[in-house]
Amino acid sequence: MNRILLLFIFSTMTIFSQAQNIENDTNYLNIIIDKNVLNAEDENEKEIIKLWSDYLNSEEYKNPKTIYWDRSEYPIPDYFLWPVNIKNLKNKTPKVQCTVIGIYPTENNHYALKTSLTSIGDKGEIVLEAIISVFAKKINNEYLLVNSSQYHKGLWKKEQVGQINYYVHPNHKFDKQQAGQMNVFNEKMAKLFNIPTISFDYFVSNYSREIVKLWGYDYMPQIYIPEQTGGIADISNGLVYAGNNSESYPHELVHLYTNEVYPDGYHFWLNEGFATYMAGSSGYDLDWHIEKFKAYIIENPDFEISFKTLKGYIPNGLHNTEFRYVIGGLICEKIYESKGIKALFEGLKTVRTDEDLYQFIEENLNVREADFSEYIKKAVK
Repeated sequence: MNRILLLFIFSTMTIFSQAQNIENDTNYLNIIIDKNVLNAEDENEKEIIKLWSDYLNSEEYKNPKTIYWDRSEYPIPDYFLWPVNIKNLKNKTPKVQCTVIGIYPTENNHYALKTSLTSIGDKGEIVLEAIISVFAKKINNEYLLVNSSQYHKGLWKKEQVGQINYYVHPNHKFDKQQAGQMNVFNEKMAKLFNIPTISFDYFVSNYSREIVKLWGYDYMPQIYIPEQTGGIADISNGLVYAGNNSESYPHELVHLYTNEVYPDGYHFWLNEGFATYMAGSSGYDLDWHIEKFKAYIIENPDFEISFKTLKGYIPNGLHNTEFRYVIGGLICEKIYESKGIKALFEGLKTVRTDEDLYQFIEENLNVREADFSEYIKKAVK
């Protein structure tokens, strides 16, 4: 076995042995400092680690008045931590071990702080859940946490097209034509929703794994998925992350507009379906995804559609047609054909639960919950 791998396993086992000797206090998340962090007791590093530890134990999340984070660029700088359920981290089951694995000075008077989250799996194996990357900078004589996107804004090249502020990964070649197309779509969405054109930051790279790292994760399980053209919208801060090698990612921009106009109404199927209906997904329009879904249904006639249990990609080897996106998009298409855009807007505004969505479908398509699965199959065929 590789020597480095052996050292990693031994170090991790040592960490868990230490953790087991700590009193099980559910009111405090113990932050272990890896033995290889030789500078953990240095003055600046010690202060930053304490700041990070205090934040994690505060159970604070998305606080617009946070005392831990710099809010000069983004109002909700810790929004990116939702994938690890940061607010409830110390109460998660299985118990999560939080370990500082590195801290060091970096560009523009910042420090980088690296933290691993691990747990014990069902078979006793060690599970690496994430490696989080945050930064810190001294502001008014005290350190504040800085999220990764804000930090990289000072390093990546900036281009502005219309109301869009592009931040370009060093390995990416900026395409003004695609940026122009995105700007046209931005203006189109503003007219559709009847609001002023949104101004937003757009981080662009060639691959989604580069965007995941920019977002603040040196590792998460999804970072090495086969399809590497993903992205995400940060609706709390008005950002688009595009790891699709393109300056145009209209799907994520739709999310910024729906959140701007209907911030309190949200159902995953309807929200993602509307964005897929308006702007496609993974670089393909809704019709393309419907054809992939159709092929799957023909091969799996007993396939059952349920809001509560269905998720994931159609298992056809392409890894880019998500069941909920294409079915949600088809629902939006049928409602638009039947009742128009105002009906869809009403759904985005009011639908929150599965029951709400079933009722919304029945009111607009005259399809009951019991008949929904068969209705979708027939509509696709």
